[in-house]
Amino acid sequence: MKVYVGCSGFSYEEWRGVFYPPNIEKEEFIVYYSKFFHVVELNFSFYSFPSRGTIKSFLSRTKDLNFSVKAHRTFTHTRNYTSQDVKKFLYSIEPLLEEDRFIAILFQFPESFHRSEESLEYLIKLSKDFRGIQKVVEVRSKSFRSADFYSFLEEQGFSLVNTDAPKGSKFLIGPWVSAGDINYVRLHGRDPLKPYDYLYSLEELKKLKTKIKKLGDKLTYIFFNNTVRGQAVYNALQMKMLFGLQVSIPKKMEDFYREREWE
Repeated sequence: MKVYVGCSGFSYEEWRGVFYPPNIEKEEFIVYYSKFFHVVELNFSFYSFPSRGTIKSFLSRTKDLNFSVKAHRTFTHTRNYTSQDVKKFLYSIEPLLEEDRFIAILFQFPESFHRSEESLEYLIKLSKDFRGIQKVVEVRSKSFRSADFYSFLEEQGFSLVNTDAPKGSKFLIGPWVSAGDINYVRLHGRDPLKPYDYLYSLEELKKLKTKIKKLGDKLTYIFFNNTVRGQAVYNALQMKMLFGLQVSIPKKMEDFYREREWE
């Protein structure tokens, strides 16, 4: 199993002094991040269409970092996009494809997006409009939990996102099924009252590793979205260690989490 581990985003000011050095320029965050990880999710693209120039800048300042790009909300939440929106989005990420440093477009749908004929037709439309591009889908409604839906996604050229989230929430957790060309995992944390503010224990990470390994021998990407106070970085480095990947730990981060044991 070829595994890559990273974080959902990198440009968090609150990571300064925990992961990033206190005096580093924000423009250098991505350079520092790339010393520890080979993959990252770009999530600012959900709120505004990414600039082609920004993407080129990321590429020029990093050497081995590969990028997954979260689809703009017009494709997943308002769902009223035009053909020009598709062209604009694809044009902006084209440099990633040209340099072979592109992972996938992440289509993350809200919990209000339930299974229906209309929603399946919408996914077919997305598949056609983004054909030829690696695509992953994260659905949050439990109404999608079924083997025929996972097969449907695969037939439409999507890979399924497997997730970890607070138990008892409305979100679909898991389903720990491999569908599509790649395995794609997003770990959001487990506190229902404080989204993305959760530190996984080593035991929890070991159990998650077991679930991930059962997905099978495909190219596998794991992204931590528990970004508050740099917890995603800490857990991502731990997960890299559990998979036997090379890890270097910033001393400041070791000190910050010194009450936690590293294996």
